[in-house]
This record gives sequence, structure tokens and C-alpha cells, in this order.
Amino acid sequence: MKRKISILVLMLVLCSFLQFEKNVNNTTIGTSLPLYISTIPIKNTKQETEKESTLEISKISLKQPYYPQTSSLNTVDKGIEQLSNCKPSENCTIVLAAHSGTSKISYFKNLNKLSKNDEAKIYYKDKTYSYRLVEILYQEKTGFITIPKNTYDLVLTTCNTEKENVQNIYLFVKTN
Repeated sequence: MKRKISILVLMLVLCSFLQFEKNVNNTTIGTSLPLYISTIPIKNTKQETEKESTLEISKISLKQPYYPQTSSLNTVDKGIEQLSNCKPSENCTIVLAAHSGTSKISYFKNLNKLSKNDEAKIYYKDKTYSYRLVEILYQEKTGFITIPKNTYDLVLTTCNTEKENVQNIYLFVKTN
């Protein structure tokens, strides 16, 4: 039991240190601990309480805000973490990560109930952006995920609750 808890803690720590890294044909999101630790920005207290957007997936009763990358609240240990600096109004890929366990901050715990064509919405600056799930990927958990570049508008990622070394990746396209 202690070994399982230690592995779970290690996985959570690794998931919380994800950052964006680019590849020629793919976008890779992953861990670079020394770089991340040395580049932590000084937080603006006012900004920490201002949400960036709200993610809603009605099918699984999820409606949760997420915060700017510069906020101390932008971490999987406090909620949904925004891994890419992309806004719904821009032509880029939004990448969000959250826990999928049983704690109160496991906002992505029911993503495994989603299937193709399910809808997600993001509320950003008084506008609603709709997305449709088109693909679900399962990749080995290495601290990185790889997605085809400029193909998807919204990517949600979380640890697989049934397989210890697997990361679930949900790929959405914008519908409006």
C-alpha cells in the first residue's frame, strides 16, 4: 500500500510540472523540472483570483474555472492547469490538465465517461466557445504528451485511473 501511495504521489508531482515544448511535426507537452523551477514568475496577488475562463462539460457535470498561467492557482494541485498560453478567441490549441483521482480537486475524474462527439464549452470574455470530442488517445506516461500540431483546438489530459503508467488525452475541435 505504501508503494502505491508513493507511486501515486510521484505521478501527481510529475503531472503538476508539465510545460509546453515544441517539436517539428508535433506539439509535445512535458516536464523540464530544472527549467520550470528556475523560471517561476513573481505572482501578482490581484491576478491570482481572476479566472481566465471556465470549462464546462455538461455530460459529466463539470463546470470549473481555470486561471492565467501567471497565477499561483494555475496548477493541478489547486484545480485545472492551463498548459498552453492559448485563448479560445485565438487560432491555437488550448491544453488543460487536471487530476482524475478521488480528491476534491480531481476535476477530470469523469473524463473517462466521455465518448466521441460529446461537447465541451469554454466561457471566455462573455463569449461561449463550443468544442466536439473527436478522438481519445492513450499514451505511456513519460511526463510528455504528443499531439498532432495545429489539428485540435482543445486538449484535455489526465492520468488514467485504471492503468498506472498511462495518460488519457481527449482531443476536441471547435464547432463555432
